[in-house]
Amino acid sequence: MKAIIDFILPPRCLACSELTLSKGEFCANCWGNLEFISRPYCFSCGCKLDILISENLCCGKCFANNPSYDRARSLLKFNEHSKRIIHAFKYQDKTALAKTFAKLLCVRYSHDIEEIDLIIPVPMNRFKRLFRMYNPAFILAKEIAKNIKKPIQPDILIKSRWTKSQTFLTKREREKNLTNSLKFNKKHSIKNKKILLIDDVLTTGTTVNKCSKLLKTAGANSVYVITIAMT
Repeated sequence: MKAIIDFILPPRCLACSELTLSKGEFCANCWGNLEFISRPYCFSCGCKLDILISENLCCGKCFANNPSYDRARSLLKFNEHSKRIIHAFKYQDKTALAKTFAKLLCVRYSHDIEEIDLIIPVPMNRFKRLFRMYNPAFILAKEIAKNIKKPIQPDILIKSRWTKSQTFLTKREREKNLTNSLKFNKKHSIKNKKILLIDDVLTTGTTVNKCSKLLKTAGANSVYVITIAMT
């Protein structure tokens, strides 16, 4: 039935529902409003830099507090335009957006992720997942796995308790909120593996830092982070 409906209905913009030439695309106006992160960016966290001094330049935040992950890369700057699309993906069941995000990310950062061994999504507590019905990071991770033909293992990291939303918390509050909530599943071995960690938005980096630290402690060789957007 879905295939028949898709065949009958004309393709529309993923953001505003205006007519487009093909499925899974943005209209010219919405595409133009998206702020893609391009060079120069921080070698470590991937945030946009104003000037390029050297290829391996880190931003002040990463220089002061070296992240637990090796590199993080994001597709978009989180602003009023990307926020609407990402929130539709995260909270409004627009999971089809994951296909487009995954394709764009895999093309944009193909060099950064070509040697990874395993894909792991940032976990969601099982009760929260039942409430929301899906984990956006896992949906995105599955699409990225299809694109780069790498294995995905969603239960290596476990969110053992329900934590309140991180959205309006400070960095210190986020760290306190996540205390003892993330665990490594010891039935798995990731010794010497190169891990690709997937999340939807990189804000303060608290969550991916804690996940990366757990993975490194468990023996991971390296951890690379990919997100749709960063603030």
